[in-house]
Amino acid sequence: MATSVYLDVSVYLDVAIQAAKSAGSILLNKLGKVGYQEKHPADLVTEADIAAQETIQNILLKAFPTHSILGEEQTCLTQLAEHECGSQSPKEFPLTWIIDPLDGTTNFVHQVPFFATSIGLTCGNDLLCGVIFDPVAEECFTAAYQQGAFLNGRRIRCRNVEKLSDSLFSISFPMHTNSDSKYHYLFNSMRNQYQGIRRTGSTALNLAYLAAGRFDLFFGLASHAWDVAAGVLLVREAGGIVTAQNGLPFDLASPSIIASATEKLHQEFLQSVHSISLS
Repeated sequence: MATSVYLDVSVYLDVAIQAAKSAGSILLNKLGKVGYQEKHPADLVTEADIAAQETIQNILLKAFPTHSILGEEQTCLTQLAEHECGSQSPKEFPLTWIIDPLDGTTNFVHQVPFFATSIGLTCGNDLLCGVIFDPVAEECFTAAYQQGAFLNGRRIRCRNVEKLSDSLFSISFPMHTNSDSKYHYLFNSMRNQYQGIRRTGSTALNLAYLAAGRFDLFFGLASHAWDVAAGVLLVREAGGIVTAQNGLPFDLASPSIIASATEKLHQEFLQSVHSISLS
């Protein structure tokens, strides 16, 4: 990883924490008070999403005016398109903040207290720092490249789990899928191999929980870069493994994801997935 364009990563992380907590305050203030619109079927957006992203952008760009933004909500005229990240990042935009102001919007709309703000800083496909903030639980998950992963300042690690049968597995797939889709087939084919399976509605928190040793596996077949940018770094810095769905290196530009607590667990999961046709 090149370092010539970087400040001390802790400088970036401190500002990202400030931005995430400011967004979290907005989410709490608007919880139960705002309506929603559908961007697509079952893909919701609220005033809280927009207000939180604008706050995050204002804080980040005030501190780092030459950086670019890639966020879930289109509120910035200079914002990059979704595909312009990872291996597809424009060379003229070396440092990009990837933002999900409210991951778990459907939970938020229904006042289910499981949602978070996610902010990650990238240079191409390199992840420099990340923050996932759960304002309800007041849990702030942070990570910086080669500096470890933390929860409210306390070091966290993935659990040392090596067997599927000992693992708690979380999965994310689109809301509207047919009963005979590959997603349901995968879920039904694998559900008896684990101690339990969870579908929580927040990819960011799924990854944060894996980094903290609460979950052991995560499989996201329909993720976006803003869902996973911070969480991937958290898992890696907590000692976990992250790859693409096929076991190849993870790329933010095409963010299907398998994240596991240990290499042995990851390989066992890959073998299990490959035995099921997802074509």
